[in-house]
Amino acid sequence: MKLLTLGLVVIFLAACGTRTSDEEKVRELIIAAENAAEERDTSDVLANVASDYSDSQGFDRAQLQNFLRGYFLAHPRVELRVNVQDLQFPVEGLGRATIDVTSLPAGEHATLSVEFRKEGGAWRIARADRLRE
Repeated sequence: MKLLTLGLVVIFLAACGTRTSDEEKVRELIIAAENAAEERDTSDVLANVASDYSDSQGFDRAQLQNFLRGYFLAHPRVELRVNVQDLQFPVEGLGRATIDVTSLPAGEHATLSVEFRKEGGAWRIARADRLRE
């Protein structure tokens, strides 16, 4: 009985370790994307985006790239406050988050529903949709 209990504890802890590791990696990805946006570096932002990205605005990865270039040209200074409200992993290799983003000092605010997918061992942003407020 003790051996069975010990085995279940080890399996449970191993599963938690994987979840925590995935959560840490996705949170690092969010920070990397935030830093790249604040540096106004389109290529560094896109390094965090899946090749088959799509969103409810009809953007694919190329259209997102064009949008970011225009946004960064129009905004010579980008400072963001990012708050992850909720982060879940419903199945292996898939993460979903609700993220609040505020652009300072303008105070523009958006709440995003973001989907992350693991590609070749690395997490990428697969979809980001603005939620109605």
